Amino acid sequence: HKPAGVPCHRRDDQPGILELVDSADDLKLAHRLDDGTSGCLVLAKGRRAAAAIGDAFAAKRVAKVYVGLTASRPSKKKGVIVGDMVRSRRSQWRLTRDSANPACTCLSRSIGLGPSEGGDPAARLIVARPITGKTHQIRVATKSIGAPLLGDGLYGGGNADRLYLHAAAIRIPELGLDASASPASGASFLSRRFADAWSAVDLEEELADDALPRAAREFLERRRVS
Repeated sequence: HKPAGVPCHRRDDQPGILELVDSADDLKLAHRLDDGTSGCLVLAKGRRAAAAIGDAFAAKRVAKVYVGLTASRPSKKKGVIVGDMVRSRRSQWRLTRDSANPACTCLSRSIGLGPSEGGDPAARLIVARPITGKTHQIRVATKSIGAPLLGDGLYGGGNADRLYLHAAAIRIPELGLDASASPASGASFLSRRFADAWSAVDLEEELADDALPRAAREFLERRRVS
């Protein structure tokens, strides 16, 4: 469970996640999360494990579920967002209508949090399943529907005590890997309003391929075949 604000790799004087894990000498990063993103991060113990996990990621046989909070009302509450991602200004990425090497993100749920408590700016919980694994993919997808994530200043989400994006679950069936974690930091993630909305999210259902919209299932099958 990577804490928010901890980078996967050392940045100047800030240690990377492997430096904070006991007995990390044999561990290798199997994938990465943005510095501000918390939650499930897979580490491999040894080269054989790293290769097996890498093969599963490359073949799109890994299911991941993320949750995020936004202060805005999205232009659509669910659906599939597909498009190429290209470099933009200020280290941003932007989504295009091209499909040479597209990112595909399934937004499965958008849950209103109800009346604000004590000035909490969070308005909606968004549940996302990235079919691909591009840099900033979910952050760019939510911005594209007018709902940048709370605390994501890079993409217009405003200031907050953290980036409100959390890797809630990951599953690699062929390796018997099945992990989940609830958010553990951030005032809006720890609020009663979030807890009520979070209790309505069924991670088992969210991880199932047959729960994906048809467009996402077809995209996934094409990528697995290729």
